[in-house]
Amino acid sequence: MKLHELSVKEFYDLVISILETIIKEVVGENPDANGVFPCLVVQAPMRYDEKTGEIEPILSRFSITIEAWTKKKSNSIALIDKVDSKLRGYNFTRLGTPIDLYDEITKSHRYGGSYEVFYNAITNSLEKVK
Repeated sequence: MKLHELSVKEFYDLVISILETIIKEVVGENPDANGVFPCLVVQAPMRYDEKTGEIEPILSRFSITIEAWTKKKSNSIALIDKVDSKLRGYNFTRLGTPIDLYDEITKSHRYGGSYEVFYNAITNSLEKVK
């Protein structure tokens, strides 16, 4: 049986395409003072192979950090609520302490956190971590 190994790049592109259904401004690095707000910043994901087969991983855990950048804190929180809801539909779980910062350069509020999900290569599906 041929398994499909989900690359970090494929996972990153998948997350961005999911988030673009919420808001069009999804970027891969922190904006500067000329950035477009509101936006979602999606950091590079990490992949940890939990179970491996003879050639490729069978079960991989992906972790990714997402932040909503807006001019008002309440808008950042509301935007991340939409992200949480959308990603839960794909079996993502938000973990840890939320990111809650004010950026002086952009005069924007940053709110978000880290999300995790398993990728099962046998079923080619995303599964809940917890």
